[in-house]
Amino acid sequence: MSVLIIGGVSNDVLRLQKYFHRIDIKDIHCFTSPDAAMNYLLDSLKEELELIILDAKLTLKNCEEICQQINRLINWIDVPILLATTYEKTITIDRVFEAGIFDFILKPFDFTQFKTRIQVATKYQNEAKLRRQQESMIQKDLIVAKKFQKNALSPPLNLEYIQIDGLYVTSNTLGGDMYCWFKINEHLTAILLYDAMGHGIAASLVTMSVRSLLKGMITNLIDPVTVIRELNRQIYELFSDEDMDRFLMTAIYILIDTKNRTLHYVNAAHPAGFLFGKYGETVFLQANTPILGLFPTIPIIKKTIPLSGWHRIILYTDGLLTLNKQHNIDMDFFHSYASQENSYALQKFSQKYNLFDNDHSDDITVVSITITLQGR
Repeated sequence: MSVLIIGGVSNDVLRLQKYFHRIDIKDIHCFTSPDAAMNYLLDSLKEELELIILDAKLTLKNCEEICQQINRLINWIDVPILLATTYEKTITIDRVFEAGIFDFILKPFDFTQFKTRIQVATKYQNEAKLRRQQESMIQKDLIVAKKFQKNALSPPLNLEYIQIDGLYVTSNTLGGDMYCWFKINEHLTAILLYDAMGHGIAASLVTMSVRSLLKGMITNLIDPVTVIRELNRQIYELFSDEDMDRFLMTAIYILIDTKNRTLHYVNAAHPAGFLFGKYGETVFLQANTPILGLFPTIPIIKKTIPLSGWHRIILYTDGLLTLNKQHNIDMDFFHSYASQENSYALQKFSQKYNLFDNDHSDDITVVSITITLQGR
């Protein structure tokens, strides 16, 4: 353990050193001022510091000056600071605690009191160090978990008549967004975008648990009503014993049939997607089914839209609504890039809002689908 004592050359500083030796702490560094300590204490020694004693004569006149010294020390290093002083006025005691000291050592020094104060500060510092180490490990695990979740997203799909790509921007915590798509056969392609309500590890676990079920569920059941019914049942049964508000899910499932030139979809309480036509017409894929996971069975409504020629579909999660104060979607932007490839349009959208340079409170996910029934 390494200790820093800041104070003028005096009997009090010498006595503090003597007391530290009595409790078997011998790695002691002494400087006359905070500036001297910060300027001349080597970085290698600074990393070993676990405690600072600021020896000062505290008065009403110099209270603010001492508080400034404390602030500089706190900004310099995160360890407990103990103020050794004789002054006990309430107004100054409150002020230096506000400035950030951990405790007092009152003069004239008493060894028993000194030992107790140092033991409490040392215990706090050890616990704080352990907590920081644990938080660092958690942050590393979260980074790995984010990468794992991102790797579960479907890669871009390029078929003769359908092209699909997605944009996924992680929040500052783990989130619940996920998208996937599957080519079922020569004519059928299925797309699912869903969002587990809530944030953090719990939402991510729900998302990944559901993701593991989807390939078999979608490729075997195919039909939107059947898929959403089974998805709702799985969510309800998997998480019905927990806090239900944390494990509900919104979803939009689309089945594109290029042979019959139709689009079938079910929107389970998810933000409305929109479909652009060749001549600028827009169709909203509104919610038509309750949220998933609240009840074991729910009424499910499938909508069918005829397709002709070229279409661009934009799906998204509610994190997109946080990008502006109006909490709405800039459809004009997506429409203006409708003639571009999906990946290019999504790239321009991310650049417009600097999505990858800012922290976000929620995941931001956008899926862009282009249908060209006349072929490429």
